[in-house]
Amino acid sequence: MLSIIVCSKDKILAPALATNIASTVGVEYELVAVDNSDSKYSIYEAYNKGLERSKYPYLCFVHEDVFFHSNNWGKKVISHLDTPNVGFCGLAGRDFVSKVPASWNKKLSGINIIQSDHNKKKSTKRKLLPGAYDQTRKSVITLDGVILFARKDIFSKISFDEQFSGFHGYDFDICIQAAVQGYKNYVIYDILLEHFSRGNMDAEYYRTLMQVFRKWKDQLPLFSEDSDADVQANISFIDLRGVSRLLRKLVRRGLSANEILVHTVYFTQTLQLPAESLRIATLRYELHLMRLLNFPIYLHMRRKLKLQK
Repeated sequence: MLSIIVCSKDKILAPALATNIASTVGVEYELVAVDNSDSKYSIYEAYNKGLERSKYPYLCFVHEDVFFHSNNWGKKVISHLDTPNVGFCGLAGRDFVSKVPASWNKKLSGINIIQSDHNKKKSTKRKLLPGAYDQTRKSVITLDGVILFARKDIFSKISFDEQFSGFHGYDFDICIQAAVQGYKNYVIYDILLEHFSRGNMDAEYYRTLMQVFRKWKDQLPLFSEDSDADVQANISFIDLRGVSRLLRKLVRRGLSANEILVHTVYFTQTLQLPAESLRIATLRYELHLMRLLNFPIYLHMRRKLKLQK
């Protein structure tokens, strides 16, 4: 009853993942591995192709670098997806989306995952937020794309948007699509997964994320039913600070001064500030100050970007 869709960097799906799924899923399932060993697909294209090939009514989109620690997790997933009006379920997410990328604090509003890495350079630990949460799921707007569960029928109204390229932003976009269509997304707390990656929020991550936010500018901000009342009341101030956070993140990732100004001016204008022209005028000075403060980091990122080209 469960189609498990994986965009694989190899021609054959990693045997360790296939074995782990077989021993823990606990329901009838199929593995739909989309061969992306030659990198000809974006993640959007790969997941749409996997969706086309899937035959079961319940879906799981998952990264290759994971390990399931829960037994019978497929049964639990199906139970969550049978909740009325459910959109996506996952294991880490945020209960609001503001107008500006990076407007939020680092801490997610809901998470239940073991964070690890393959080389063990960083400690492995379970991340659980809220710490004393005693429910099986928590309402959010966006979910981390390490794993996404959904019913197949909701894809009559939504799809992975192939106007975007690369391997970032798909989770933001598809979850916002579901929320705008009136579905509810959830972080779930009765399935435990280990993820062998810390993520890669590089320059391309932010470029794609900013494109996604531009797409949804007329629908943002969005809040889940569990979002903090103080966040909702102070979202304008959060977004105003978010412009500076975004500028700082783009500086640290080595984007050119012109590109940073184009993006930060755009997101400042979406806020419709009373003193918009004054705030825009200060961005150039803020940019130069930030580049001076982050000069060693800036040089390192510029070299790294040149090596990647």
